[in-house]
This record gives sequence, structure tokens and C-alpha cells, in this order.
Amino acid sequence: MKPANFNTLLDDIRDACATVFATLLGAAKQIATLPWPALLVCAFFLALAITLIPVALTLFVLFLAIKLAVGLIVVDKQRSRRN
Repeated sequence: MKPANFNTLLDDIRDACATVFATLLGAAKQIATLPWPALLVCAFFLALAITLIPVALTLFVLFLAIKLAVGLIVVDKQRSRRN
């Protein structure tokens, strides 16, 4: 086991970046060899993912904020009833 220090962290980050880059390069090569209909389907699903993921994250944060606000209001009312 390696000792944990800043250099080993940078080495791990560098390895992770190299792995991600190699994976993306392999995916790009696979996509480049696709026929046109398969490329159209791939582009459609990529556009769908790019559209839906930010919407889902935004709605999650919005509903979480609403839940926290309602929770704070309820806790405040319960505290004021006790006093």
C-alpha cells in the first residue's frame, strides 16, 4: 500500500484522466464506424440524455428546497406552540 500524500493523489488523478480519455477515444472510434441510421439513433439518445439529466437534477434540487422550507416552517410552528 502506498503512503497517502499529495503526489500519490496527483498520480491517481492523472491515471483516472488517462483512463477516461482512452475510454472516450474508444467510444469516438466506435461511433465513427456506425452506419447512418445507427448514428441517428445514437445522436437522438445522446440529445435525450443531455436534455433530461439537467432537468431531473434541477427538479430534484427544487423539490429538496421546497421540502426543506416546509420542514422549517413546520418545526418553527411546533416550537412556537410549545412556548
